[in-house]
Amino acid sequence: MENINSTEKSLKIEFLAKNLSIAREACGKTVKDCSLLLDIPASRLKNYEKGKYIPSLPEIEALSFQFRIPIIAFFKEDGVRNHIITPESVQIQRLIKIRQQIISARIHIAREKAKMSMKQLSKTTSIPVSRIKRYEEGTTPIAVDDLQKIVNVLNLNLDDFFDHESPLGNWQNNQTKSIAFEHLPEEIKEFIADSNNLQYLKVAHNLSYIGIDTFTNLSNSLTELTNTFQDSKKKFD
Repeated sequence: MENINSTEKSLKIEFLAKNLSIAREACGKTVKDCSLLLDIPASRLKNYEKGKYIPSLPEIEALSFQFRIPIIAFFKEDGVRNHIITPESVQIQRLIKIRQQIISARIHIAREKAKMSMKQLSKTTSIPVSRIKRYEEGTTPIAVDDLQKIVNVLNLNLDDFFDHESPLGNWQNNQTKSIAFEHLPEEIKEFIADSNNLQYLKVAHNLSYIGIDTFTNLSNSLTELTNTFQDSKKKFD
């Protein structure tokens, strides 16, 4: 998470104007849209983007919120571009085809493993046999409602069909993590966002891999060790 901390003692204003313009255009907002948000003339906003005038901090905060881009990104060279996703259509189309082939193959394998014919699957899902055949051959994209029916009948986990590896899947995973983070108590979010607490977070992360039995044994061992030292100290005293 990007934030303005003690190591960033000054904001690089020279990058602000260009980043404001890039962010607005990427967000699909017009100059008029943004000027209405800030309750300022459109001409003034244009001057913000040209670097003739410098907006106030509250104005930048409002634009940051509207564009859904961290405020510190506006003060970094190419800072805003790093938060803008502009995938190439050819790449996306290729990913869609690959994903559809993977899903089709998984359904075909799962159906055969369940020793279920297309006719039987059709009967239990109310999906025509001809459509199921096209689904498994990968010639027709599988409608998500049909996918859910097939997954339920074949006792599969729907989450396993979601993309978790491609650029699209990684983006979805990051969105899920962001939502989960937003639901944390405020004091926990502040603790995590503080880079000074990184070592504590690493310890907690490592402890999460230790089973409860191992952790209990470790705790008991430390308690016994402490008691032993205390007893030894009493004897010397």
